[in-house]
Amino acid sequence: MNGKLKSLLAITLIYPLASNAQGINDVISTLRDAQCYKASVEYQILMSLQPDVDYTIRLESMEAPGDKLSPCSYLIDWTMMTPSGEQHGFSAYNSGNVYDFHGERLLEYHYDWDSIPFLPSSPSGILPGIQKRVQFCSLLPQFLADQIEEIAENPQKYEYTLHSDTTVSGNKCLAIEGVMKINDEVCKEFLYAFNPGDGMPMFSEIENNPGALAEQTIIARYNTTADSSCDAPTEPELMARYPSIFEKYRESNYAIENMQGQHLPGFSLPTTTGERYSRRSGDPFRTLTLLVLMDPKSGFATSTVSEIRKAADMLPVNADIIWAFISNNTDEIEEIIPVINPGEHLLMSAKSLARDCGASAYPVTIITKDDGTVADVVIGFNNELSSIVIQKAAVAVK
Repeated sequence: MNGKLKSLLAITLIYPLASNAQGINDVISTLRDAQCYKASVEYQILMSLQPDVDYTIRLESMEAPGDKLSPCSYLIDWTMMTPSGEQHGFSAYNSGNVYDFHGERLLEYHYDWDSIPFLPSSPSGILPGIQKRVQFCSLLPQFLADQIEEIAENPQKYEYTLHSDTTVSGNKCLAIEGVMKINDEVCKEFLYAFNPGDGMPMFSEIENNPGALAEQTIIARYNTTADSSCDAPTEPELMARYPSIFEKYRESNYAIENMQGQHLPGFSLPTTTGERYSRRSGDPFRTLTLLVLMDPKSGFATSTVSEIRKAADMLPVNADIIWAFISNNTDEIEEIIPVINPGEHLLMSAKSLARDCGASAYPVTIITKDDGTVADVVIGFNNELSSIVIQKAAVAVK
């Protein structure tokens, strides 16, 4: 190991060292069995050819019994300092659902919608599924267990020493230090330090390409949070925590396409005449209701109004229409709908409602039964919109 990494490690020979195999298996088991874990991490990437990068990362992970895709559910929230200010992102996984926000894009992956991203690459499986390769997930104890197991089970590639009682950066710990070799050349040096009390990570330093021009050092300093409460990150909880991200950057239609059978979210929105239309989730409607989420800037806005009204006129029952525009520009909205018909409601500032429904493109027509549950959803505009709405609405009233 190089001098910089070795200087962090001072071995204290008070107790005899346990055997490497037994000791490292205990480390792996403790990390893998973490039930509720919360920590903040100061994360540095030191590069010889580029400016250094600093992150502040908040980690949350919780056990996921029976989940065959991931050893845990998790939420990873990170902030990076740049010359132009802070950049922020997050990644979350729970029950076959991944949400990954970075670079002003919110990417979603849902196993029941498309399982391929969750599977390891074939035929070798070198690249793991998306739930195991989002940024910083390797810092979580459950994933760190996989890395330590890789070291323990591949002696032809890794050489390591386990120190059961030592100090790293002045802190008492259990430590694993070693190297990774390819063709007898050292390509990585590593040091992992763990709390001797609970076995959770305290510190890690990884030296990639040591001695080379493209040498890179990655340092992680953990500060575990004393909080025993953990909740898996469901979509509603993520939307509540990151409302502006879901409003501005959501690109997937997964959520709204899976609204069928669910209660329409509650909302309270202003009308263009200064009044307010409010309802709670679970409240019934007077009759079958078509909720149309719209953007007045869309080139299909006027045509959508015409087609939806045509469909409503041809339905076997009286249907109400709620026009919910994401804009708060009254002039733009009333240019699209200058006069409302009986049974219609004209609402504005509906971005929050669109977010709660999971809409990422407009128009969206949500066909809702009189009991407040969603019967079906029609996304987008086409010349057959009225016929499609009639067919789906007719099924809803049977």
